[in-house]
Amino acid sequence: MAKEPDTPEGDEPPEQPRRGPGMVVWLILGIVAAGGGFAVPYFLLAAPQAESEQKHAPKEDDSDGMSEDIAFVPFGEVTVNLDEGRLNRYLRVNITLQIDNADEESIAKLLELRKAMLRNWLLSHLSDKGMDDIRGASGQNRLRREIRDHFNTALFSDGYDRIYDVLFEEFNVQ
Repeated sequence: MAKEPDTPEGDEPPEQPRRGPGMVVWLILGIVAAGGGFAVPYFLLAAPQAESEQKHAPKEDDSDGMSEDIAFVPFGEVTVNLDEGRLNRYLRVNITLQIDNADEESIAKLLELRKAMLRNWLLSHLSDKGMDDIRGASGQNRLRREIRDHFNTALFSDGYDRIYDVLFEEFNVQ
């Protein structure tokens, strides 16, 4: 016969002593602490960067939606053949740059000095585009963003964007 335990009938076995937090809890706490350690520099550096971006961001007037601090500098018209099979389609754009009014004179002079370089890049860049690249509002917005980013990089070496937007006064595809 099998030996029965020494506990009287109806009694429950003695309770196990409670242990501390399990391994899973310690693992979760370690992950949270490590993630927090990596995030601290991001938050510490975000505040000064936000202040510098506010200095160089265009200011808007709430009265009519437009600000007196915004100026527009015409860049001119560019016509290119699109990257299509028989080169029978072309794109003609007339570009105006939106800038801060305080920088208008200096940017206009800088544009005149480097216009040949910017125009050459623009001709090459646009001639690499196909119909699918420029179709619709999303294609035009992507194109405006690419032009703005390159112009800011080529004109201003300090890293601050002074050209806030590229506006198409004319956008014809034939």
